Amino acid sequence: MLEVIVDGIVGVGKTTLVGILQSELRLTPFYEVSGERVEDLLRNFYFDGKRWSFTLQVYFLNKRFYQMKMAEKDGKYVMDRSIYGDFLFAKAQHEMGMMSDLEWEVYREMYDNLVEHVVPPRLMIYLRCSVDTAVKRLKKRGRDYEQNVDLMYWEMIRNLYEEMFAAYRESMLLVVDADKIDFVEREKDKKNILEVISDLLSSHRGVFSFDGENLRRAENWRG
Repeated sequence: MLEVIVDGIVGVGKTTLVGILQSELRLTPFYEVSGERVEDLLRNFYFDGKRWSFTLQVYFLNKRFYQMKMAEKDGKYVMDRSIYGDFLFAKAQHEMGMMSDLEWEVYREMYDNLVEHVVPPRLMIYLRCSVDTAVKRLKKRGRDYEQNVDLMYWEMIRNLYEEMFAAYRESMLLVVDADKIDFVEREKDKKNILEVISDLLSSHRGVFSFDGENLRRAENWRG
């Protein structure tokens, strides 16, 4: 079984790494949900978060759960973002007042019910980067609605990711320093990350960190 999920803040390079693992390790890819409906929901949310937060997050939660069911049947997959990551976005939006207390309670009930039926991947990869790096990459990909987001929102998402993965023990975890690694521009980085992931999937267990050069076991990693 080769189940891999790549997670991290928006713009960190999840989709790029998923594509690399699909090609090089022959894994079935499950990308972020896309299409005209998603673009409309995202655009609406980024321009009126209070009106669209709950709708957007319930939509993503439902689609992610469906993806997880399909991926578990396949048994040899790589997925772009986890259902655990989806929860963080909803939590941040509630804390910032975009999702009401009632909507948050309804969302949490749905999430708790669904996550009980989710099987964690063999390897979770957390692409860890600064907000500055993420914002630079968002500007580079040029989606208009992403350019209007307050930096405080990205800071909160990043902090929630740090908290989640500091405590994450559902499966093997690899924390990658994505500030230092560029899978697109540097062939060496691509080669190194592939070697590390292939090695971990072959026999390892535990929590590891990788800075582009060195792989370290980090059983007591706390961010």
